Amino acid sequence: MSRVGTLSENNQILSYLQQNKTSADTLEQQIATGLKSTDFSGIAPQAAQLVSLNDQSSKQQGYIDTINNVNTRLQVMALSINNIEKLATQFVGNLPNDAYATEGETIQTQAQQVLAQVAGYLDTQDGSDYVFAGNKTTVPPVDTSHLPPGNLSTSVGGSPPSGYYQGDNGIAQATVDNNVTLTYGIDANNPAFEQFIRVLNFLATSPPFNQDNPTDVANVNKATQLLNQSVTQLQTLQGTVALQQGQLANQLSTHQNALSLAKSTISSVEQIDPATAITQLDTLQTQLQASYQTIGILQQLSLVNYIK
Repeated sequence: MSRVGTLSENNQILSYLQQNKTSADTLEQQIATGLKSTDFSGIAPQAAQLVSLNDQSSKQQGYIDTINNVNTRLQVMALSINNIEKLATQFVGNLPNDAYATEGETIQTQAQQVLAQVAGYLDTQDGSDYVFAGNKTTVPPVDTSHLPPGNLSTSVGGSPPSGYYQGDNGIAQATVDNNVTLTYGIDANNPAFEQFIRVLNFLATSPPFNQDNPTDVANVNKATQLLNQSVTQLQTLQGTVALQQGQLANQLSTHQNALSLAKSTISSVEQIDPATAITQLDTLQTQLQASYQTIGILQQLSLVNYIK
């Protein structure tokens, strides 16, 4: 003989059924979205932590973007400086002999060609900005086309027409961490470039040199001395840029690690484990099926069944 369930027992089963149904619906949504909740209300105990972590992630990503932009700029600078240093080293090696050569390209022609190459490297752009122009990044920093015939003692690093530099003396800065600002960049009127351009302009606009002329010999020797100084200064600039790139690399690694940790923590707060959720849903669905069957049996019982 079966016992007829009481009203309270039926209500208890229905309540249990509703709870399981709600849990199953939640699990289905989580599996579909991959998230524990689509809003903060579903993760209320950790909502404040999540807001903080998202803020941290945004800041870290901002620093990373800034560092990448600066590093790209420094890479462009480094490539140009390296090329100019190679030109200077090669040119100064050839100067003592080529200055008095009577066959082949004259030293004047060679100087004109190298001068054009140096100007081109210093007018290099990073995207739409000229990297050697200080803060005046929309204007090509070097224009040697109007340089007057010069001498080896007078700087040509000023503004046209007496000089070649069209940029300014602004120093670029970038915030790469909390309270950490990196000053970087090199202007095209830097002494390393200016001396090289001064010598090239002098040689390009000079008449042929005569090895028997003491003045010509003195000028060639002076030009060689200035070029050697320029090579040394260019190598120093290479080291400066490399040092700045190293500083950026350290900062970048720190921010990437911090961002990775923040994202991992955010993921643990926001996202579900799909395998675990599917297993839980299967269990709930089995329990729901059993509950539906129990309710069906109870609804078929009556006082007549009980008397029988």
